[in-house]
Amino acid sequence: MSNHTYMLALDANFAQADLEKIQRYVTTSQDFTSWWNHIPMVFMLDTPLPADTISRRLHELAPEARFLLTEVNLTVSEGWLPETSWKWIEKRASAAV
Repeated sequence: MSNHTYMLALDANFAQADLEKIQRYVTTSQDFTSWWNHIPMVFMLDTPLPADTISRRLHELAPEARFLLTEVNLTVSEGWLPETSWKWIEKRASAAV
């Protein structure tokens, strides 16, 4: 099963408890082979799971939270980020080629 890379963006206007549940799921779950969170409320997720499975699990954890989960093409990436962010991106982009 091949991995997907998703960007998860959380709405910071929701209850801190819900956001913490989501953050704990992302950072401790075996559902993700890798992740980073170098921008507040934004996670990059590496996983073999389809988006609908992750979305359903997030909604079950925090039914009131709003979020966007979208698959990303890391081979087309630009921005101003720390070097560790780019290393994470470059590793996954080269695996996708």
